Amino acid sequence: MKIVSIFANHLFSFVYQNEDGTYQENEYDRLMDLWTDTEYLWNYAKENKVKDIKRFVNRRLEDAELIQDLLEDLSESGKPLDHYFQALDDYETGFKILALKKGKTSKYDGLRLYAIKIDENLFVITGGAIKMSLKMDDHPDTKNEKVKIYSAQAFLNENDVIDSDSFFEFLTELE
Repeated sequence: MKIVSIFANHLFSFVYQNEDGTYQENEYDRLMDLWTDTEYLWNYAKENKVKDIKRFVNRRLEDAELIQDLLEDLSESGKPLDHYFQALDDYETGFKILALKKGKTSKYDGLRLYAIKIDENLFVITGGAIKMSLKMDDHPDTKNEKVKIYSAQAFLNENDVIDSDSFFEFLTELE
């Protein structure tokens, strides 16, 4: 696994390795490419038996644009990314080291970015999914993302990442 910067020193993304040892695109760019690809969204809707495919596709496209704009605005304005990322578990409260987060828009709420909060205004995206069920375990895509976010959290724990200092130190070791 690798980690790359997306926006300044506030938002980062995991880059996962393929079976052949090559690296994929970082998760943020990979997801934005998928979520703005009308053919992909159309096929995804058909596979998931969506009734109004045109509406589904248009809403996912709008959600993707909202996510991109919101994250860019937050990053450029210096406002905390907590305005976008919320606790993965709706019942979680208080401070937690390497807290699991989900990002969602308030418009149609159809897309999710999953991230780990390293420190104040410092997040690493682990993946994302099109929300097709109420609970993550009820759809294969979100279930897979749950596995990824827990694996990424374990990876950071194994490498003693607990705050921004240890995170940036770890990044220099990866180079």
